[in-house]
Amino acid sequence: MSASPDIAILLDHFGSGGVERVACHLANGLQRRGFRVEMVVVDDSGPIRHLLDEAVAVARLVAPGSARRSRRMKAAVPALAEYLRRRAPRILHSPGNHLNRPAAMAVSLARFPGAFVAKVTNPLDKDRGTWFRRYLRMLALRWALRRARLVLTLSDSAADRIAKADPRLAKRIRVVHNPYVSERMIRAAADRAPADPPIILAIGRLSEQKNHALLLRVAARLDNRDWRLRICGTGPEEGALRSLARDLGIADRVTLAGFIDDPLPEYLAAKVMALPSRWEGLPATAVEAIACGCPVIATASSQGLVDLLEEVGASPPVAPGDEAGLAEALRATLDDALPAVPSSAALPYSIEAACDEHAAVFAELLGR
Repeated sequence: MSASPDIAILLDHFGSGGVERVACHLANGLQRRGFRVEMVVVDDSGPIRHLLDEAVAVARLVAPGSARRSRRMKAAVPALAEYLRRRAPRILHSPGNHLNRPAAMAVSLARFPGAFVAKVTNPLDKDRGTWFRRYLRMLALRWALRRARLVLTLSDSAADRIAKADPRLAKRIRVVHNPYVSERMIRAAADRAPADPPIILAIGRLSEQKNHALLLRVAARLDNRDWRLRICGTGPEEGALRSLARDLGIADRVTLAGFIDDPLPEYLAAKVMALPSRWEGLPATAVEAIACGCPVIATASSQGLVDLLEEVGASPPVAPGDEAGLAEALRATLDDALPAVPSSAALPYSIEAACDEHAAVFAELLGR
């Protein structure tokens, strides 16, 4: 049995989302900086499994299987509690919203003496469901975050919203940059060669949150323009999106490309990156596109994203669901009327710089 890890990072599996990609970059970066890191997963597989360095140990939790991620993680709580008792990591890090509650439950069940560090990557107060369901969801999230020694978040505005939701958390919040941008992306920006006809790119899970249906309706309004829409991702709304594209008469100009392992060629070929989401935290795709020199248009799906686009001088976002506003932003893109944003604006989100930030936070907890 190897020595107890300094930091255990929790994942359901090595899925295609931003949380999983960031967790792999972070685990690799912390391991390079001398921390003993162990990834704790329910399923040791997935499309980005290869991103994790071989030097990073992986511990698999044995738990009842389920098709839904939320149910798998809930079922894995006893196994995670047993892992915490047996392996005794000094820090348990939960890198995304959907992991914070099961992590907190396991910490309480195991009476974990180490430091639980939660990360909030999406708004706590999403306007979904009935008032009562939102109230119950907020109570559960507050309960989970109160079990954390530190709460990491991705922007000052997100930190303010967490502190407003629960003032008891205010002194535990730290703002960090997520490790999104590779040196390869920054270098490649000079080689951008947008395709002809111009490509409108969207990358993200085909789900309610990402609202690709809005983007399809917006694209259909670009009646006399030449364009192609390329949506990269998988998810439960794929069938509905294909049907909508046919109903709108634009199926021949829309490609649902599925999961892509390397987004760099997509950013380099695209005329614009579109984010029509209903809600977000600080999406990796926006930062990666900026790093690659690709213009970004978006809905104001989070204050963190609004702040980022304003800070780098990008096109102002439109209101969530604003079909006409998003169409006008796309027309400006196709007419080369968007402001230019230097790729260097994404440097704070480079993998090395962001891992340095996280390493400083964890080193403080470890007394280094």
